[in-house]
Amino acid sequence: MRYFLTLLLFISVVSGGHFFTIACAQETQQYEETNISESETEIESETESELKKELLLTDRPLEIWTFIDDYRIITGKTLHLTVQVLWKLGITVNLENLANVDLSPFVIEGIIIGERQIFDNVHDFAVITYALSLPSDIKEGIYSIPSFNLPYINTIDSTEGAVSSAPIAVKKVPVLVEGKIDKDVICIGDRITYTLTIRHETNIKLVWDNLDKMQFPPFEVLDKKATTQTDAKITTMVIDYTLAMYELGGKKRNPEIPGLSVLYYKEPESHSNGAASENSDTSIITKEAHTAPISILINTLLKSVDVPLEGLKGPILYSKKHVFSHGYVPFGGGILLLFLFGILTIRASVKKYAEKKPETIVITPQIALEELKNAIVKLEYTSNDTTNRENIQIANKALRTYLSTLIGISEELAQSLTTSRFFENNRQNRLSEDMANMAKKSFNLLDSLIFGKQINKETFKKMRIGLEEIVRLTEQVV
Repeated sequence: MRYFLTLLLFISVVSGGHFFTIACAQETQQYEETNISESETEIESETESELKKELLLTDRPLEIWTFIDDYRIITGKTLHLTVQVLWKLGITVNLENLANVDLSPFVIEGIIIGERQIFDNVHDFAVITYALSLPSDIKEGIYSIPSFNLPYINTIDSTEGAVSSAPIAVKKVPVLVEGKIDKDVICIGDRITYTLTIRHETNIKLVWDNLDKMQFPPFEVLDKKATTQTDAKITTMVIDYTLAMYELGGKKRNPEIPGLSVLYYKEPESHSNGAASENSDTSIITKEAHTAPISILINTLLKSVDVPLEGLKGPILYSKKHVFSHGYVPFGGGILLLFLFGILTIRASVKKYAEKKPETIVITPQIALEELKNAIVKLEYTSNDTTNRENIQIANKALRTYLSTLIGISEELAQSLTTSRFFENNRQNRLSEDMANMAKKSFNLLDSLIFGKQINKETFKKMRIGLEEIVRLTEQVV
């Protein structure tokens, strides 16, 4: 019955819509021509307004502007500082003095002094580019590119002066992540090469599980190639992802490649005997480095051909009776069939849902506590690292599930949060201070065992004692 109604619906809508299209075509064409002309006028006015936006100049005889290509730097990477110098006619400036400025702690690797150029009727300008780097032994933190002075001589009134540049703050980081694409305008089905470049110091370790499962919704990953290069203190990893998109997936015409999150942690310093001392902190804290999202423009333009709707003999005129019998009647019948088809579909869906209603399982704090106790029972240190790691993973999952029921977040969110961000959800202080401190310590011990190369027996015992203490502190409340 439903297939028969669908066929009648299709025939009715097509036949009715045909006559509506012919009756309104001339009016639609006139409206589109008017709309296009208005859009072109708006674009021209916006272009003119953009061209009128000029650089606001002061009345000073000499001005200096400084720009930098990136506000983050890592050992071995070069920053490019662009200096634009603009002076009035009659002012003499010795640009060669800029080659001797002191930009410490930054080291000048190279400098390019551009030629004098004409800016307008009363100003000249020049562009100077510095290649800067930081010493390899400098620590992580925020450093400043200092200001520098540029003297000048006014040949008109024989006066002298100097102008200072503005300082720029730059952050030294242990990990630098960059994402680039080979093209940002594509058609549906085209392939994009997304290059993820990760530079990190040799004592920094990446979480490979996160890199292997990297996703780019709404794009699909077709291929992945990775290369790694290591020198004295920096490891550079380049991963080329081949991406493609085959459908828009909604009304959004300009999708974007989302920002990626790369997890890393600092490897603890090992002692000469190969084992950690009792007083040393072997906890591992994971951190994140992000890339910026990149917008992609989908080319949906189609070639249009202006074909007149009327033939050589002029447009065909239909009478009101003809339009009613061949337009309104079939179209109304199609709407009626659509209504009946919708009723039949809804009834079938309701009946199917009533027959197979899924059962939802709610994890209560009591159930999660029992799972945590069972996981603690299995935490017996053995000589087999594989067995130890499996038991640690089970305990980590059980602990996160149990704490999620206490602070009121979903289990999926609790399993995905990093250690440093997990306790940001305890905003209503549902966990006591002692409980929160003990849980943070247990998380750090679990991270050190999960991400460490070897499982330390003492750390293993401390982790189990911490889990037992968490059970003791919350058992009476649950």
